[in-house]
Amino acid sequence: MYPYDFKPKQKAINFAEVFAVMPFAEEYNDIFDKLINPATEKASELLKYIGHQKLTAYRAKDDIRMTSGWINVLEHLFTAQVVIGVLTSDNPNVFYELGIAHAIEPIARQILIANKEYKPKFDIKDLIYYEYENDLEKSIEPIAIRIVDAIKTYTIEQEKRINQARMVLGPYEFELLMIHGGARNFVLHTSSEGRANYEDVLVKKFGEHLKGSFERHAPAISNLCNHGILGFHTSSETKDGKTTVYFSYHWTELGNCLLHLMKLIPLEEVKARREGMPPFFNI
Repeated sequence: MYPYDFKPKQKAINFAEVFAVMPFAEEYNDIFDKLINPATEKASELLKYIGHQKLTAYRAKDDIRMTSGWINVLEHLFTAQVVIGVLTSDNPNVFYELGIAHAIEPIARQILIANKEYKPKFDIKDLIYYEYENDLEKSIEPIAIRIVDAIKTYTIEQEKRINQARMVLGPYEFELLMIHGGARNFVLHTSSEGRANYEDVLVKKFGEHLKGSFERHAPAISNLCNHGILGFHTSSETKDGKTTVYFSYHWTELGNCLLHLMKLIPLEEVKARREGMPPFFNI
């Protein structure tokens, strides 16, 4: 599987995951068992995460959830909230995986670590990395603090994006959110009959003030799509030689977070929508 063509099964960030990109050789097990794993647990304590919120450290060789090791690695790289890259040993697989991580995720969510004697290669000499102590226990808390900082930075960035998304809402966009925000997807018919039907349904359900709503909602949908709050999804089905095309607008990850911010859907619904979201809608 070429990374460009990869579509993760999980359609949004896994907020509970810290993924370790590191060599598989047995000699490096202690780095995971005695440093990364306890640092992840310590970060959970510092963040006061409990239950399903608690952070979990993964490395690809220990994860049996998928049959293909490479697909497994890509899934974690695309969805883990924090990626820890172990530069020790200059492992080519590690460098390749980190190259993918650098290309698809902000560096603020990546933590690079290496042993004290590590000499960085030319292409990474300007990247900041943490030199862990030979006594691994002494480095648990410093790495835990870096995990906490990465998560807090991501949270702040997400809050900024959601608030920026809210700023694009005009009266028509707001009306659209109030009407269709409770549904995971909806259809806007474009034929002449479809226009009348769209308005008739809304008028019967919400009242006469929604007459003429098609003319208001069409440009509002376009604006929400342009800002990554909505996405257009199509699918087809062939039966008895006849192909039927289905289409609808889905709320993206950003759109669902915005709906939650506006208290139009609960957090549980946001999580549920992530599972059934079409590919590439985790904007």
